[in-house]
Amino acid sequence: MKVLLLVTAALGVTFGQNLLVNGDFEQELSVGWVQDTGGYGYMTFARDTAYEPDPDYEALDSLYSGNGISKLGQTVDVPGPALHLSFRANFGIGAGSSTCWPVACVAVGYLDSDDNRLGETRFFYHNEYCDWVPSGTFSLINVTDPNWNQYELDVADELSQNLPDVDPGDVSRIEVALLDTTSGG
Repeated sequence: MKVLLLVTAALGVTFGQNLLVNGDFEQELSVGWVQDTGGYGYMTFARDTAYEPDPDYEALDSLYSGNGISKLGQTVDVPGPALHLSFRANFGIGAGSSTCWPVACVAVGYLDSDDNRLGETRFFYHNEYCDWVPSGTFSLINVTDPNWNQYELDVADELSQNLPDVDPGDVSRIEVALLDTTSGG
């Protein structure tokens, strides 16, 4: 089982400024980013300039041959939902089955001031066995081309159009994470 996610330097949440610390991955991943794992398997977090053919750094979150989750994330205070997320990503997954299915995604979590998760949006690449289902607090954006592409998210539009059970006025923090999981994690 292989789940692989690469994200480039263009990862940023903006409201007239980049709110992420080290959102371009030009510094070590320990600056601004938190690594979280669960379950078992070979989990790798890295940064390099060789993942995409450009001179900038990209980050790698990889879960290989296991059943679990690996997450490289960052939570930031935001001035409100009038935010724009922009990133380039390359998503990769390996084989799977109905009992062990891989997913690679970029997740955007919406939190209140007490860090309660109000909802989440996931740009996700998966195989046919993934059983995630959208709801009023869980939005899924299907990635159909795993190669390097640019992705955009207008947070205010996302909340009003796809997450009707999340009150935009309650969102005071956002978590941006690279997430790899198998068997639903």
